[in-house]
Amino acid sequence: MTQQPEATYLVWICQQCRKACKVEPEVVKPGCRCANPVPKLRPTRETQMHAPKRRPMHALTDEEAQLRELILGRRRLRITFEADIAQAWTVEGAVGAKEIQLIVTTPDGRRHAVDPNQPGVRIEAADTPAP
Repeated sequence: MTQQPEATYLVWICQQCRKACKVEPEVVKPGCRCANPVPKLRPTRETQMHAPKRRPMHALTDEEAQLRELILGRRRLRITFEADIAQAWTVEGAVGAKEIQLIVTTPDGRRHAVDPNQPGVRIEAADTPAP
């Protein structure tokens, strides 16, 4: 986490209207509108945190804009990807039934564990045959 820059200055408060009548260094305009302000004898030290610099904007592709809209809208998603089966085996489940476990490899070379028993997971054949 980066620290935000800050500015410290002295403020004399008017005893009539309870607003700032003098500020040193003059970073903000005093709020006192009294004809003859009555400042306190001692100033108050105030520290103001500056807002962080905004990041530069960049143009989004149509796909990035669509993904951001889906994310910000908290909509239900269906995510699909194609992969080759790297390993498959069966294990005995809690009820005694055999369950399939899979390790798949995506075209970019990454490996993922897939649990077919997870709710919402649907496995089907791809249109193109594996090489």
